[in-house]
Amino acid sequence: MKFLAFIRSVLATLVFPFTVIILGPLAILGHFLFNKRKLDDWFVSFWGRICCRMCGVKVVVNGMENRPAGGCLFLFNHSSFFDVFALAGYIPGVRFGAKAELFKIPIFSHTMRAMDTLPIARNNREEVYKIYEEAKVRFDNGEQFALSPEGGRFYGKELSPFKAGPFLFAMSAEAPVVPVVIVGAYEALPKGAILFNPWRWSHTIHMTILTPVETKGYTTETRKDLQKIVYDKMNPIWVQGNRELS
Repeated sequence: MKFLAFIRSVLATLVFPFTVIILGPLAILGHFLFNKRKLDDWFVSFWGRICCRMCGVKVVVNGMENRPAGGCLFLFNHSSFFDVFALAGYIPGVRFGAKAELFKIPIFSHTMRAMDTLPIARNNREEVYKIYEEAKVRFDNGEQFALSPEGGRFYGKELSPFKAGPFLFAMSAEAPVVPVVIVGAYEALPKGAILFNPWRWSHTIHMTILTPVETKGYTTETRKDLQKIVYDKMNPIWVQGNRELS
């Protein structure tokens, strides 16, 4: 079974770029022909799900009832690209922030723009605040975004200390933050690895959506209090989940 899993992993890794090459132009075409949010959502969700399923990865979601009806910012721990696949596939309608460098990749960049992905220019403060201002309207329209407060892929016994950016982003729009803890994604594709989920025929990622935390009333002076509240909600679940995996 391990050998078959390895063969499937090689094939899935080779096929993955074509999910972007094929679905990307179709998503762009559908967006400009019909301009329907539900169609855009379907393409994003289908891409996330197919990336998981072709690698034998199952995603179990707990706490979907905690998802707000209106605009919010999902804050997720980021240990693997499979975090993104899981969120895209199993939280319908979510939109991501991505570092500006990714917007230079052909096809992928056009798809991200069509799907309303937020370009995050980490080294350009003016551009960041411009995006914050533009996102306020989108939050008011009920859009939901996902960002990693760890600032990049990280894996350890405990979560990495959170960065200020995502919290300032949510605070600027007074949008609630929704903590999401994802356990098992690292095992499917560790940072630096190439093959998707080798050696196991099946693997399960557990995604837990926690109750929203309001950002209204927080200021730059009290922002760290908000970060601590969210960190203290997420970290114990991450620690416990990894204990159960090991």
